[in-house]
Amino acid sequence: MFTKVAIIGTGNIGTWLFETLQTQSNLSVLSVSGRKIETLPKDFDLYIFALKDDVYEAVLQQIPFKMPHAVHTSGSLTQNILAPFAEKFGVLYPYQTITKEKGERGKGEIFPFCIEASDSTFEATLCLWVNSIFNIVHKVNEKQRFAMHLAAVFANNFTNAMYNIAHQIFQENNLEWSLIFPLLENTLEKAKHNAPHSVQTGPAVRNDISIMEKHCNALHDEELKRLYLLVSKIIQRI
Repeated sequence: MFTKVAIIGTGNIGTWLFETLQTQSNLSVLSVSGRKIETLPKDFDLYIFALKDDVYEAVLQQIPFKMPHAVHTSGSLTQNILAPFAEKFGVLYPYQTITKEKGERGKGEIFPFCIEASDSTFEATLCLWVNSIFNIVHKVNEKQRFAMHLAAVFANNFTNAMYNIAHQIFQENNLEWSLIFPLLENTLEKAKHNAPHSVQTGPAVRNDISIMEKHCNALHDEELKRLYLLVSKIIQRI
């Protein structure tokens, strides 16, 4: 098991991991910015990289020693990016949206951690360690992890962008934002227990052309009009 953990990266995931792991009495945890990688000590058991995907190679090449165990938190990068720099390497991918602005940044929440490792021994050790802290661990391969990340972009990132559009419409019409919460919660509950296509509602699935035209006419942004029509076509193909 690991007792000394270094977290490289001070963004959303890095900050959350550092604060979460600090609550573990049996761990010594260090946080290092990717911009100050030269300060990284070489006597730690596990190095967790939580960086932007496009800076990994530049940061890793600055490490002057070979790490005993290293993992990254990316949903899209191969674990092999760590191979030249660590004896054993893998992936520790938190399947959750994590932001600095969120009060507790996920503390107390239960969500999956997806594990991948360079060999079965490291995989077993990593699973045991992660499970002792975060409770839910799934072994996934690189293709599955990438698919999960792609699906999350649609289900979470794109959906949140839609929430933002809805929020703007509410603000423009002096409506209380909390009025939409029961609707959103009901949609999520349906998705938990049904195939999403089977519970699709709205004017597009009913092919209610007159309502769709009124909605488009109410949108002053031409990009939003095109988005409305494009998503409506996708719904009609379901």
